[in-house]
Amino acid sequence: MTSSLFPYDLFRPIILSSLSYNDLYRLFKTLDQNGDGLVSPDELQWLLDTMKVTSNVDELQCLTGKTSLSFPEFLEFYGTIKKQEKDGKNESENDLFKAFEVFDKNRDGLICDEELEEALSRLGLWDETTHMDVKSMIKAYDANCDGFLDFQEFKKMMA
Repeated sequence: MTSSLFPYDLFRPIILSSLSYNDLYRLFKTLDQNGDGLVSPDELQWLLDTMKVTSNVDELQCLTGKTSLSFPEFLEFYGTIKKQEKDGKNESENDLFKAFEVFDKNRDGLICDEELEEALSRLGLWDETTHMDVKSMIKAYDANCDGFLDFQEFKKMMA
């Protein structure tokens, strides 16, 4: 599989929530339009067309690495897509934590108004003329009202 043909992008509408084994079986049976017990890239294409997702049969064949998928192979393919989705979320979380550390200058696990102002200033996003009130920015996301942003609050601010 190549990164330009990342299955998550093609199957995003399906993956937004995890599917049970029974859901996957019903989906497989629906995709298996000719009833041969295999799902071909053409049949996967039918699903994507139904969802108005742009792709082509060649991309799907490259993604699956096969000319057709049995139900166990379809489950494995779905599992791979879910794993890539999870890995992407973990990578995003790690990147966000690195950004949090840029703001948390004293490494106490909290961002105070001075740290936020300093970090925004270093990034060229704050100066005296911007009239941004960092205390108000913190207050808007400070769920526990302690006057600081912890990592969970920072994540909500960055969303």
